[in-house]
Amino acid sequence: MAQIIKIHDCISRYELDPYHYMNQFIRLKKERWEALLEAFDRMTEEKETETAAGGETDQAPARKKFSLKKRKEENTADINEKRHQWFDEPEGEEALFGNLPSQKSELAPFFKDQLYDFQLKWASSTLSQKSELSQAVKRDRMLKMLAQKLPDSYFVMYHPVLQIQQASVELSMIIISPLEIFCAAFMEAEEDSVYIGSKHRFWEERGSGSTRQVLNPSLSLHRTGSVVSQIVKEKQADIPVRKLLLSRTSYIDYPEPPYGLEIADKRTAAEWLEKQQKNTAPIKHHQLKAAKALLSYGLSDSSRRQEWLD
Repeated sequence: MAQIIKIHDCISRYELDPYHYMNQFIRLKKERWEALLEAFDRMTEEKETETAAGGETDQAPARKKFSLKKRKEENTADINEKRHQWFDEPEGEEALFGNLPSQKSELAPFFKDQLYDFQLKWASSTLSQKSELSQAVKRDRMLKMLAQKLPDSYFVMYHPVLQIQQASVELSMIIISPLEIFCAAFMEAEEDSVYIGSKHRFWEERGSGSTRQVLNPSLSLHRTGSVVSQIVKEKQADIPVRKLLLSRTSYIDYPEPPYGLEIADKRTAAEWLEKQQKNTAPIKHHQLKAAKALLSYGLSDSSRRQEWLD
Protein backbone atom coordinates (compact mmCIF):
# COMPACT_ATOMS: atom_id res chain seq x y z
CA MET A 1 0.00 0.00 0.00
CA ALA A 2 1.30 3.43 -0.94
CA GLN A 3 1.87 5.92 1.87
CA ILE A 4 -0.34 9.03 1.94
CA ILE A 5 2.03 11.72 3.20
CA LYS A 6 0.03 14.92 2.58
CA ILE A 7 -3.63 15.86 2.01
CA HIS A 8 -4.50 19.43 1.01
CA ASP A 9 -3.40 21.69 3.89
CA CYS A 10 -3.91 19.07 6.60
CA ILE A 11 -1.18 18.60 9.16
CA SER A 12 0.70 15.35 8.61
CA ARG A 13 2.97 13.22 10.76
CA TYR A 14 5.29 12.86 7.80
CA GLU A 15 5.97 16.62 7.96
CA LEU A 16 7.42 16.20 11.45
CA ASP A 17 9.81 13.36 10.70
CA PRO A 18 9.49 11.96 7.15
CA TYR A 19 12.20 9.32 7.40
CA HIS A 20 10.93 7.93 10.68
CA TYR A 21 7.28 7.58 9.67
CA MET A 22 8.01 6.29 6.17
CA ASN A 23 10.00 3.39 7.60
CA GLN A 24 7.68 2.91 10.57
CA PHE A 25 4.65 2.52 8.30
CA ILE A 26 6.16 -0.54 6.60
CA ARG A 27 7.08 -2.10 9.94
CA LEU A 28 3.65 -1.46 11.46
CA LYS A 29 1.89 -2.80 8.39
CA LYS A 30 3.76 -6.09 8.70
CA GLU A 31 3.06 -6.31 12.45
CA ARG A 32 -0.64 -5.55 11.95
CA TRP A 33 -1.02 -8.20 9.28
CA GLU A 34 0.69 -10.87 11.38
CA ALA A 35 -1.44 -9.98 14.40
CA LEU A 36 -4.58 -10.03 12.28
CA LEU A 37 -3.78 -13.54 11.05
CA GLU A 38 -3.13 -14.60 14.63
CA ALA A 39 -6.45 -13.13 15.79
CA PHE A 40 -8.29 -14.88 12.95
CA ASP A 41 -6.73 -18.24 13.83
CA ARG A 42 -7.71 -17.76 17.47
CA MET A 43 -11.25 -16.87 16.51
CA THR A 44 -11.50 -19.95 14.29
CA GLU A 45 -10.09 -22.18 17.02
CA GLU A 46 -12.50 -20.78 19.61
CA LYS A 47 -15.48 -21.38 17.33
CA GLU A 48 -14.39 -24.97 16.73
CA THR A 49 -13.89 -25.51 20.48
CA GLU A 50 -17.28 -24.02 21.31
CA THR A 51 -18.93 -26.21 18.68
CA ALA A 52 -17.23 -29.31 20.06
CA ALA A 53 -18.11 -28.37 23.64
CA GLY A 54 -21.76 -27.80 22.68
CA GLY A 55 -22.00 -31.30 21.20
CA GLU A 56 -20.68 -33.06 24.29
CA THR A 57 -22.75 -34.38 27.18
CA ASP A 58 -23.15 -32.62 30.49
CA GLN A 59 -19.65 -33.19 31.84
CA ALA A 60 -18.47 -30.01 33.58
CA PRO A 61 -20.11 -27.61 31.08
CA ALA A 62 -19.72 -24.67 33.46
CA ARG A 63 -15.99 -25.29 33.78
CA LYS A 64 -15.59 -25.47 29.96
CA LYS A 65 -17.55 -22.25 29.51
CA PHE A 66 -15.43 -20.49 32.15
CA SER A 67 -12.23 -21.76 30.51
CA LEU A 68 -13.27 -20.45 27.10
CA LYS A 69 -14.26 -17.08 28.57
CA LYS A 70 -10.97 -16.74 30.43
CA ARG A 71 -9.00 -17.66 27.31
CA LYS A 72 -10.88 -15.08 25.26
CA GLU A 73 -10.14 -12.39 27.86
CA GLU A 74 -6.44 -13.29 27.81
CA ASN A 75 -6.40 -13.06 24.01
CA THR A 76 -8.10 -9.66 24.11
CA ALA A 77 -5.63 -8.38 26.72
CA ASP A 78 -2.70 -9.58 24.60
CA ILE A 79 -4.11 -7.86 21.50
CA ASN A 80 -4.75 -4.61 23.38
CA GLU A 81 -1.15 -4.65 24.64
CA LYS A 82 0.08 -4.90 21.05
CA ARG A 83 -2.29 -2.13 19.95
CA HIS A 84 -0.63 0.26 22.40
CA GLN A 85 2.64 -0.42 20.61
CA TRP A 86 1.08 0.34 17.21
CA PHE A 87 -0.79 3.53 17.98
CA ASP A 88 0.53 6.63 19.65
CA GLU A 89 -2.73 8.57 19.51
CA PRO A 90 -3.99 9.90 22.85
CA GLU A 91 -7.62 8.99 22.14
CA GLY A 92 -6.74 5.49 20.97
CA GLU A 93 -7.81 3.78 17.76
CA GLU A 94 -10.77 1.74 16.55
CA ALA A 95 -10.16 -1.92 17.30
CA LEU A 96 -8.38 -3.50 14.38
CA PHE A 97 -9.86 -6.85 15.25
CA GLY A 98 -13.54 -5.91 15.55
CA ASN A 99 -15.95 -7.73 13.25
CA LEU A 100 -13.39 -10.04 11.68
CA PRO A 101 -14.59 -11.66 8.45
CA SER A 102 -15.60 -15.30 8.67
CA GLN A 103 -13.54 -16.40 5.65
CA LYS A 104 -9.74 -16.17 5.44
CA SER A 105 -9.99 -15.09 1.79
CA GLU A 106 -11.76 -11.91 2.99
CA LEU A 107 -8.96 -10.90 5.37
CA ALA A 108 -6.81 -9.05 2.80
CA PRO A 109 -9.49 -6.55 1.63
CA PHE A 110 -10.65 -6.16 5.25
CA PHE A 111 -7.07 -5.39 6.29
CA LYS A 112 -6.56 -2.89 3.48
CA ASP A 113 -9.71 -0.98 4.42
CA GLN A 114 -8.61 -0.84 8.07
CA LEU A 115 -5.13 0.30 7.10
CA TYR A 116 -6.50 2.94 4.71
CA ASP A 117 -8.45 4.56 7.57
CA PHE A 118 -5.26 4.46 9.62
CA GLN A 119 -3.37 6.19 6.79
CA LEU A 120 -5.92 9.00 6.62
CA LYS A 121 -5.36 9.63 10.34
CA TRP A 122 -1.60 9.84 9.91
CA ALA A 123 -2.05 12.24 6.98
CA SER A 124 -4.34 14.56 8.95
CA SER A 125 -3.06 14.53 12.54
CA THR A 126 -0.12 14.46 14.91
CA LEU A 127 0.07 13.64 18.62
CA SER A 128 -1.06 17.13 19.61
CA GLN A 129 -2.72 18.59 16.48
CA LYS A 130 -5.44 17.47 14.08
CA SER A 131 -7.04 18.69 10.87
CA GLU A 132 -10.55 18.09 9.59
CA LEU A 133 -10.84 15.85 6.54
CA SER A 134 -13.62 16.71 4.12
CA GLN A 135 -16.15 14.11 3.04
CA ALA A 136 -14.90 14.56 -0.53
CA VAL A 137 -11.47 13.28 0.50
CA LYS A 138 -12.91 10.37 2.47
CA ARG A 139 -15.04 9.34 -0.50
CA ASP A 140 -12.37 9.83 -3.17
CA ARG A 141 -12.16 6.45 -4.92
CA MET A 142 -9.00 7.38 -6.84
CA LEU A 143 -7.05 8.19 -3.67
CA LYS A 144 -8.15 4.91 -2.09
CA MET A 145 -7.30 2.98 -5.25
CA LEU A 146 -3.79 4.43 -5.41
CA ALA A 147 -3.18 3.84 -1.70
CA GLN A 148 -4.33 0.22 -1.87
CA LYS A 149 -2.78 -0.82 -5.19
CA LEU A 150 0.60 0.93 -5.32
CA PRO A 151 3.63 -0.53 -3.46
CA ASP A 152 4.67 0.51 0.06
CA SER A 153 7.64 2.39 -1.40
CA TYR A 154 5.35 4.91 -3.17
CA PHE A 155 4.37 8.21 -1.52
CA VAL A 156 1.16 10.07 -2.42
CA MET A 157 0.46 13.78 -1.93
CA TYR A 158 -3.24 14.52 -2.46
CA HIS A 159 -3.62 18.02 -3.96
CA PRO A 160 -1.10 19.49 -1.49
CA VAL A 161 -1.18 23.19 -0.69
CA LEU A 162 2.35 24.61 -0.77
CA GLN A 163 3.72 28.00 0.19
CA ILE A 164 5.59 29.29 -2.89
CA GLN A 165 7.17 32.67 -2.18
CA GLN A 166 4.27 34.76 -0.82
CA ALA A 167 1.44 32.72 -2.33
CA SER A 168 -0.30 29.48 -1.42
CA VAL A 169 -0.67 27.10 -4.37
CA GLU A 170 -2.81 23.96 -4.57
CA LEU A 171 -1.21 21.41 -6.86
CA SER A 172 -2.41 18.31 -8.67
CA MET A 173 -1.87 14.91 -7.12
CA ILE A 174 1.79 13.93 -6.73
CA ILE A 175 3.03 10.33 -6.72
CA ILE A 176 6.65 9.89 -5.60
CA SER A 177 8.03 6.51 -6.63
CA PRO A 178 11.58 5.23 -6.01
CA LEU A 179 12.46 6.00 -9.63
CA GLU A 180 10.44 9.10 -10.60
CA ILE A 181 7.81 11.63 -9.57
CA PHE A 182 4.43 11.72 -11.32
CA CYS A 183 2.43 14.93 -11.30
CA ALA A 184 -0.92 13.30 -12.00
CA ALA A 185 -4.45 14.30 -13.02
CA PHE A 186 -7.29 11.78 -13.14
CA MET A 187 -10.35 12.03 -15.37
CA GLU A 188 -13.13 9.67 -14.30
CA ALA A 189 -16.38 10.04 -16.23
CA GLU A 190 -19.14 8.04 -17.90
CA GLU A 191 -17.93 4.64 -19.10
CA ASP A 192 -16.59 4.78 -22.69
CA SER A 193 -16.95 8.55 -22.89
CA VAL A 194 -14.37 10.45 -24.96
CA TYR A 195 -12.31 13.51 -24.04
CA ILE A 196 -11.27 15.68 -26.99
CA GLY A 197 -7.97 17.27 -26.02
CA SER A 198 -6.54 20.56 -27.25
CA LYS A 199 -4.26 23.37 -26.18
CA HIS A 200 -7.25 25.58 -25.38
CA ARG A 201 -8.54 26.32 -21.89
CA PHE A 202 -11.42 23.87 -22.19
CA TRP A 203 -11.77 20.34 -23.52
CA GLU A 204 -14.87 18.53 -24.73
CA GLU A 205 -16.25 15.49 -22.95
CA ARG A 206 -18.54 13.46 -25.21
CA GLY A 207 -20.80 10.92 -23.56
CA SER A 208 -23.94 9.08 -24.62
CA GLY A 209 -26.03 11.77 -26.25
CA SER A 210 -24.40 14.73 -24.50
CA THR A 211 -21.37 16.99 -24.76
CA ARG A 212 -19.94 19.26 -22.10
CA GLN A 213 -16.87 21.39 -21.54
CA VAL A 214 -14.26 20.54 -18.91
CA LEU A 215 -11.22 22.49 -17.81
CA ASN A 216 -8.04 21.48 -19.63
CA PRO A 217 -6.24 19.24 -17.08
CA SER A 218 -2.84 19.83 -18.64
CA LEU A 219 -2.90 23.42 -17.33
CA SER A 220 -2.78 22.34 -13.67
CA LEU A 221 -0.32 19.57 -14.55
CA HIS A 222 2.03 22.12 -16.13
CA ARG A 223 1.87 24.31 -13.02
CA THR A 224 2.40 21.34 -10.71
CA GLY A 225 5.29 20.03 -12.79
CA SER A 226 7.02 23.42 -12.78
CA VAL A 227 6.70 23.84 -8.99
CA VAL A 228 7.83 20.29 -8.21
CA SER A 229 10.77 20.46 -10.64
CA GLN A 230 11.93 23.74 -9.12
CA ILE A 231 11.80 22.43 -5.53
CA VAL A 232 13.51 19.15 -6.44
CA LYS A 233 16.24 21.02 -8.28
CA GLU A 234 16.81 23.45 -5.40
CA LYS A 235 17.19 20.60 -2.91
CA GLN A 236 19.42 18.65 -5.32
CA ALA A 237 17.22 15.56 -5.31
CA ASP A 238 18.20 13.76 -8.50
CA ILE A 239 14.86 12.29 -9.60
CA PRO A 240 12.90 12.78 -12.86
CA VAL A 241 9.58 14.65 -12.77
CA ARG A 242 6.87 13.51 -15.20
CA LYS A 243 3.33 14.64 -16.00
CA LEU A 244 0.62 11.99 -16.18
CA LEU A 245 -2.99 12.19 -17.35
CA LEU A 246 -4.90 9.01 -16.53
CA SER A 247 -8.46 7.79 -17.09
CA ARG A 248 -9.69 4.27 -16.33
CA THR A 249 -13.17 4.89 -17.74
CA SER A 250 -12.74 7.09 -20.80
CA TYR A 251 -10.78 7.51 -24.01
CA ILE A 252 -8.58 10.58 -24.49
CA ASP A 253 -8.26 11.84 -28.05
CA TYR A 254 -5.33 14.26 -28.10
CA PRO A 255 -3.34 13.98 -31.37
CA GLU A 256 -0.57 16.44 -30.42
CA PRO A 257 -0.17 16.58 -26.62
CA PRO A 258 2.43 18.93 -25.09
CA TYR A 259 5.94 17.57 -24.77
CA GLY A 260 6.40 15.53 -21.62
CA LEU A 261 2.71 14.76 -21.05
CA GLU A 262 2.07 11.03 -20.66
CA ILE A 263 -1.50 9.89 -21.38
CA ALA A 264 -2.95 6.62 -20.08
CA ASP A 265 -6.63 6.26 -20.94
CA LYS A 266 -8.99 3.27 -20.87
CA ARG A 267 -6.76 1.47 -23.37
CA THR A 268 -3.55 1.73 -21.35
CA ALA A 269 -4.45 2.77 -17.74
CA ALA A 270 -4.42 -0.81 -16.45
CA GLU A 271 -1.02 -1.34 -18.09
CA TRP A 272 0.39 1.77 -16.37
CA LEU A 273 -0.89 0.63 -12.98
CA GLU A 274 0.44 -2.90 -13.47
CA LYS A 275 3.87 -1.50 -14.32
CA GLN A 276 3.93 0.44 -11.04
CA GLN A 277 2.79 -2.59 -9.06
CA LYS A 278 5.68 -4.59 -10.47
CA ASN A 279 8.17 -1.96 -9.36
CA THR A 280 9.94 -3.80 -6.54
CA ALA A 281 12.55 -1.09 -5.95
CA PRO A 282 12.95 -0.17 -2.26
CA ILE A 283 12.68 3.37 -0.95
CA LYS A 284 15.59 5.39 -2.38
CA HIS A 285 17.63 8.17 -0.80
CA HIS A 286 16.84 10.69 -3.55
CA GLN A 287 13.14 9.77 -3.25
CA LEU A 288 13.16 10.53 0.49
CA LYS A 289 15.04 13.74 -0.18
CA ALA A 290 12.45 14.86 -2.73
CA ALA A 291 9.52 13.97 -0.46
CA LYS A 292 11.07 15.83 2.47
CA ALA A 293 11.71 18.88 0.27
CA LEU A 294 8.09 19.01 -0.94
CA LEU A 295 6.73 18.50 2.58
CA SER A 296 8.87 21.39 3.85
CA TYR A 297 6.86 23.76 1.63
CA GLY A 298 3.49 22.40 2.79
CA LEU A 299 0.94 24.59 4.55
CA SER A 300 -0.98 23.13 7.48
CA ASP A 301 -4.28 24.22 8.99
CA SER A 302 -4.88 22.38 12.26
CA SER A 303 -6.17 22.78 15.80
CA ARG A 304 -4.98 21.56 19.18
CA ARG A 305 -6.45 18.25 20.26
CA GLN A 306 -9.06 18.69 23.00
CA GLU A 307 -7.29 16.34 25.40
CA TRP A 308 -4.16 18.50 25.15
CA LEU A 309 -6.22 21.62 25.87
CA ASP A 310 -7.76 19.91 28.90
